[in-house]
Amino acid sequence: MSTTPTFLVGAERSGTTLFRLLVDSHPEVTAIEGLDYVIGAVGPDGERPAVDDYAEWLATETVFSTAGFTVDRSLPFDEVADDFLRQRMAAAGKDRVAVLLHTGLETALSLWPEARFIHLVRDPRAVALSTAPFEWSGHPFFGVHRWIDLMGEWRSLAGQVPADRLLEIHFEDLVTDHEATLGTVCDFLGVTYTDEMLSYAAETDYDEPIAAKADEWRAKIGDDELRMVEGRVGELLETKGYQASGLEPIDPSPRDLQKMKLAVRVKKWKHKLTSHGWVAIAELVTRKAGVSALHTPMKQRMNGHERQNRKKSWREPGREFAYGPAKAAEVAAGKAS
Repeated sequence: MSTTPTFLVGAERSGTTLFRLLVDSHPEVTAIEGLDYVIGAVGPDGERPAVDDYAEWLATETVFSTAGFTVDRSLPFDEVADDFLRQRMAAAGKDRVAVLLHTGLETALSLWPEARFIHLVRDPRAVALSTAPFEWSGHPFFGVHRWIDLMGEWRSLAGQVPADRLLEIHFEDLVTDHEATLGTVCDFLGVTYTDEMLSYAAETDYDEPIAAKADEWRAKIGDDELRMVEGRVGELLETKGYQASGLEPIDPSPRDLQKMKLAVRVKKWKHKLTSHGWVAIAELVTRKAGVSALHTPMKQRMNGHERQNRKKSWREPGREFAYGPAKAAEVAAGKAS
């Protein structure tokens, strides 16, 4: 059993969760929701954290709390990261592991020098529009920067990794011809395509690939948003195989940017207060004050709220898929009939 992973790379809102579920449902491959809590812990110059400090920090990390991993504090940091992969493969009973990754490609390569990478590319205008409801974006103009940044990371990675360890596919191909596209992915992974890769749809809140998802953004994005996004993406749009709208790109003025940022901040706090109430304020105050004994339970409580409200898409060791309310009702109705 090799713990050298294949990273499933893509900007947030590029269809990466769908892609991860497809790969994870293969009988020979397990796919981890993400290792941002590993990649993000490595310093800008590659410095690794002390494992005891790292374990304390993980106690308030949202994604880690759903992963079911334990931290072996006797291991150095790199081996702790490798042990997470080993734990996942053992829990899944599979001998290949993939990991979802949105950023930090070079850090991932430093941790696993023999890793392989599959890049899922989606039209940046679709990505930008899809980011708008999230507090880390709030507007397509701000959300598309993560797509742009990842294109730069991928270009840099391609200069360091042999071509036979890199694969690039498009979201639009994945949803319009999933069998052919997944056949290419499976060849890269060294396994054979099987319809079992679609089995997640019966057990999560995610449907099978839907062809209409390829272009549905076109009917939803406004002209000004489209012009701003295309202006920000520039020549990368056509470099990645997408055709420009033909509208004149625009660059928001400093005043417009300030207004947009203010609207995003207001939206962010409305969301936090609606979702968490007084706990959001307590988390902010205790974090700013540096009172970890009080901040940790507040953060854990917020993490719990977020897990309850998220679209369910992950396996946890020792239990079945977690269902969202809609899927739970559907499954219950099916069992009753």
